[in-house]
Amino acid sequence: ILFLNRRGNSRYLVCVECGDVPTCPRCSVHLTYHSVNQRLVCHYCGYTEPARARCEKCGGALKPIGSGTQKIEQELRWIFPDTPLLRMDADTVTARGSHELLLRRFETEKIPILLGTQMVSKGLDFENVTLVGVLDADMSLYVSNYRAAETTFSLITQVAGRAGRGEKEGLALIQTMTPEHPVIRLAAQQDYDAFYEMEIAIRQLHGCPPFQDLFFLTFTGLYEDQVVQAAMRFRNRLRAQLQSQAFAGCRATLLGPAPCAVAKINYTYRYRLTLAAKNSKPLRLLLAQELCIFAKEKQNRGVNAYADVNSYD
Repeated sequence: ILFLNRRGNSRYLVCVECGDVPTCPRCSVHLTYHSVNQRLVCHYCGYTEPARARCEKCGGALKPIGSGTQKIEQELRWIFPDTPLLRMDADTVTARGSHELLLRRFETEKIPILLGTQMVSKGLDFENVTLVGVLDADMSLYVSNYRAAETTFSLITQVAGRAGRGEKEGLALIQTMTPEHPVIRLAAQQDYDAFYEMEIAIRQLHGCPPFQDLFFLTFTGLYEDQVVQAAMRFRNRLRAQLQSQAFAGCRATLLGPAPCAVAKINYTYRYRLTLAAKNSKPLRLLLAQELCIFAKEKQNRGVNAYADVNSYD
């Protein structure tokens, strides 16, 4: 079993002359190259366009950067031309029941190689699987979320656990740019206790859950200036409430507004306030009250607001 948590062929195409990268006109992300149908696809809104060989701006050649499951499949078929192979990702598992069909084929037809995204990372129990490979294991380690280390550790240990579930001994190989990183090292050792001790100390130092909760207040709308102004008005009113006598004993830090990790999705701009505080009933009531007031104000028309606690986004 080979695991790579990125579908498509390459992360994006880049011009070797001017450095331009094709981007989604609806979202603030690069378009992912899919070699199967020779198209560039946005994985957020679904926008697609034909992949070009030349840059629209300068005419330079476009070069694929990074690897996805489609590219790994091509390289495997080139290296092992006579070896059957199955790929399992969102592009191959589209029809109802196709997920179970692929797994059944993998088991009954004894297909040697199964390549996939998170679909192959957990819940699979095949006694004849003796080798697991984790490709680009650092990918989820540097995302802008306090759960990055936990997610990476969990993915690696789950995928590694697919090998050697029968009588035969299993082996897991991890491809990484930072083999000395403690998260990668502890995941390879399957040392859950040591990882917990390390991660809980970091969480306490940074004031992240479970020591403090993170409230994410997200504002969305079609006009960026309008979204930013609305978020700033909400921040000023919320800050005044938190500094009042009613919340004198509440230790809270309010940051933002700042763009979300993906600032625009399907023409909709997204900005966020981050409130670090202990989750309490008075605080939840305050946020609910402020969100209701926000929704009723005419100057916020066209801007939506919602709150998440300890979000995975």
